[in-house]
Amino acid sequence: MISRITHYHPGLHASRIAEDLQREVWGFAQAVSDAEQNQCADNRMNYWKSRLSLSVSHARSRGMEFEEIAHQCELSLSRSFGSVPLPSQALFLIESFLRQQGVPARLNGGSGVLVRR
Repeated sequence: MISRITHYHPGLHASRIAEDLQREVWGFAQAVSDAEQNQCADNRMNYWKSRLSLSVSHARSRGMEFEEIAHQCELSLSRSFGSVPLPSQALFLIESFLRQQGVPARLNGGSGVLVRR
């Protein structure tokens, strides 16, 4: 059973928001990567783009700073979940979208971002 998050557990709620952000940016990265290789339709990319937008706005409404949102996105994409690196164009597209949302993420820093296969 999942307990209801109240104002007495702000750390638990913050970690839940961070997990949501990481999941959404990872899904968006996979959709961008697949679109780069012409393996998926635009609706999948739009789905993950809207999910990520909602997660960013939810995190902002709960008081998370843009720098922390950027950090969560960078953490999500720097983990080694796979063995194929994301193309730099895909990283550029993800970073551009995050900047449109106001998130100052720096993903092209050669952090070894990998794609799950």
